[in-house]
Amino acid sequence: NRAIKRTKQRSVFLNVKDIVGATDIPSVTLVAPAYNEGLTIVENVKSLLSIQYPYYEFILVNDGSKDDSLEKLIKEFELEPGDATFITQPIPTASVNYIYKSRNKKYTHLTVIDKNNGGRADALNAGMNFANSELVICTDADCIIEQDALLKMVRPYLEEDDKEIIACGAGIGIANDSVVKNGVLKELRLPDNLVPMVQVVEYIRAFLLGRMAWGEINGLMLVSGAFGMYPLKRVIEVGGFDAKMVGEDLELCIRLRTHMEDLKLPYKVVYLPETLCWTEAPPTYQVLINQRDRWSRGLWETISIHKHLFLNRKYKKMGLIYFPYWLIFEFGAPLVEFLGIIAIVVFAVLGLINWPNAILIYAFIYLLGCLFSTAAVFMYVKSFDHYTKPRQVIELLLASYLEPFLYHPVLLYGQMKGYYKKLFKIKSGWGVMTRKGFKISED
Repeated sequence: NRAIKRTKQRSVFLNVKDIVGATDIPSVTLVAPAYNEGLTIVENVKSLLSIQYPYYEFILVNDGSKDDSLEKLIKEFELEPGDATFITQPIPTASVNYIYKSRNKKYTHLTVIDKNNGGRADALNAGMNFANSELVICTDADCIIEQDALLKMVRPYLEEDDKEIIACGAGIGIANDSVVKNGVLKELRLPDNLVPMVQVVEYIRAFLLGRMAWGEINGLMLVSGAFGMYPLKRVIEVGGFDAKMVGEDLELCIRLRTHMEDLKLPYKVVYLPETLCWTEAPPTYQVLINQRDRWSRGLWETISIHKHLFLNRKYKKMGLIYFPYWLIFEFGAPLVEFLGIIAIVVFAVLGLINWPNAILIYAFIYLLGCLFSTAAVFMYVKSFDHYTKPRQVIELLLASYLEPFLYHPVLLYGQMKGYYKKLFKIKSGWGVMTRKGFKISED
């Protein structure tokens, strides 16, 4: 709560008009990969182009889309192809076909890279190869970013003197069924369906309580892939995102931390509690399962690659506290829960369960979870102006109370599905992430 108040107090002094004309702030490149995003690509690019920042370049990477994404971009933004062979590419990626720039002076800070498909991490690396700035923000083409988001994300880099900031993340919000006009979120609405509605509560709880707390002790091991800022120099030094990973955002953050520990340089990973980026959450159970399947595989891969960090005194708190936490709680919790369910079923069949005590324990755990969710919702509502109507607060609370019964079992299934694939070495990519698209206002 203190961290949220401190961030809000700092934002009072952040005047957009004062900073737009500044000459001593770092340049920023925003890189967004796109694959078959034709449904929302134009609106999302408009959103990313509307960001307020004086030294700003936007690089959209078309990662071998098979739909009409590129054609829509060429038509809407008056793009012309150029030669890509003269650019030095420090990070190996799939081949780049063309670099597009706009004939329209209104879009001079837009660059579209058309490349062969290599996956999200490969596309981000391609964008960073062509970036020419001090800082880089990695996001997704389907995200709606607040217009002053870069100003707020850059602020920690300007304020910190003693330690180098190697990553900065912010809150991610869910904008399913919200209204977008000209790429800007005009009306934030709660999702109509239960699946994305519960994810609103999940995101509030994870970002506001979890990451805010870890950020206070410099223990963040993850900056969300949907919206993360890095020093371009450091990302290039470690070789960019690992294109073979499906959890590339977690892996990069850990690799950056390891790199700074090896260099014996003081550093920080920063989290801003404000919601600066809005995305479309999985609208159905099947899409949710695909997403969490992918996340759990990414966690498995990252833990495996960096297992040398576990209880390694060379890496101080990261090796002794932060990495063990991820291994035991983030990675281990789904396994313990799954084995617990199996144990309950077996003990029930054998008649070994004291049902009155078991029900009492379950009720206590359920109410404790509801307490955490309620605290997170009210803290969010009090601190930010996103869900201020009493009906919205009631709907969020009801969704959080239904979460253990109608949402969490599906979540666990998705996680265990990912673990199963890794255990038996079943090859799987990102999975199908079907999106409905935002509601577009014509008014």
